[in-house]
Amino acid sequence: MNDTAQRAVGPVAVAAIAAAVGFAALGAYGEAGSKDTKAFLIVLAVVAIGAAAVFGYIVPRGLGREAAGVTALALSAAGLLTVIVFWSGLPPILGAAGLLLGYAGWNASSGRRLHRGAAILGALALVADVAVVLGDWLANR
Repeated sequence: MNDTAQRAVGPVAVAAIAAAVGFAALGAYGEAGSKDTKAFLIVLAVVAIGAAAVFGYIVPRGLGREAAGVTALALSAAGLLTVIVFWSGLPPILGAAGLLLGYAGWNASSGRRLHRGAAILGALALVADVAVVLGDWLANR
């Protein structure tokens, strides 16, 4: 895979965690009369465990292989599917990881279509999560 993607793991992880925490805070404290610290702390734990597993193990392992398209696609698909449970904090983690792995193999000699599909699906997961979180927030203000 490419060096740019390997250097991007840290910043992408930080951005995904920040988005997940920000969305969790918006859900716990941003709605009218809502001050659910217990739920916020539970989501923070889910985000921490998810981010550690995804960015600490799965993504570095995928970047070490030329053909990580299936892993990238699985992460992106999981990111899109978890938009249904957007409050879990997992969509930004999974979507960003799938997008990063997909980008890393964009021009790979094998599995190029899987990588490109994963990058597009990961981006879609991130956009969908933002839309659902903002829609929920606006509906409950």
